[in-house]
Amino acid sequence: MKPNHIWDRDNLFRHSVYPVSFKGKRFNFGKLIGLRGPDAGPLVTSLAWQKFVPSTDYVHRYGCRLAARRNANNTAKGKDIKASRQLYCGAYALTGAAVRALACTEQLNEISNADVIHEIEDGEIAHVNLRISLKPGEYDVEGTKTAIVDRLWHAFVGPLRHRCDCDNDIEQHPSAMLDTAPGGEYSDRRSRLSRLFFLIRFRVSVWWWRRSGRDSGPMAGF
Repeated sequence: MKPNHIWDRDNLFRHSVYPVSFKGKRFNFGKLIGLRGPDAGPLVTSLAWQKFVPSTDYVHRYGCRLAARRNANNTAKGKDIKASRQLYCGAYALTGAAVRALACTEQLNEISNADVIHEIEDGEIAHVNLRISLKPGEYDVEGTKTAIVDRLWHAFVGPLRHRCDCDNDIEQHPSAMLDTAPGGEYSDRRSRLSRLFFLIRFRVSVWWWRRSGRDSGPMAGF
């Protein structure tokens, strides 16, 4: 098995950033999931792999960096930071098995393959792409996307709400508006021994990544 293989039991996190995952002032799970495509390719969205965000603290650090990077990009483009400010609100989790199960769903026969692939983006070693390939044919692609988004939302648990330190000036933080996922609240049921294993695996993986000379970018912040 390849070291970057994502197991069925591994948790994957989707981070919620305001206003991207909101419709106006209301949370919107379709915008949270944010499937892009197909445009002659697979449907894609980004997740963070628990192997490289081994605890809730690391999950939230990833989210805070995500919002900070977007704000920095908006500032570089000359946008008004007050008007375009993005706020990390928390994360939702699902398993690799839940993603792969999409290709075995009778009501979604249009799907030929569904998987999660480890692909570093913006220097984030935890980044993975959820990819869903559709079969060629005559059918309502947008309707299929809507059904996939709904099925993914029902596979999520959470949220793990959060307010970054840099956002303490926000009186009414949008994290309070996140809906509870159909799968219920997130609960880390791993034993202490299992959590220690995840942390050690993370440290060893990062050490190996750096030793191999690969650019780890924001990993320095870990």
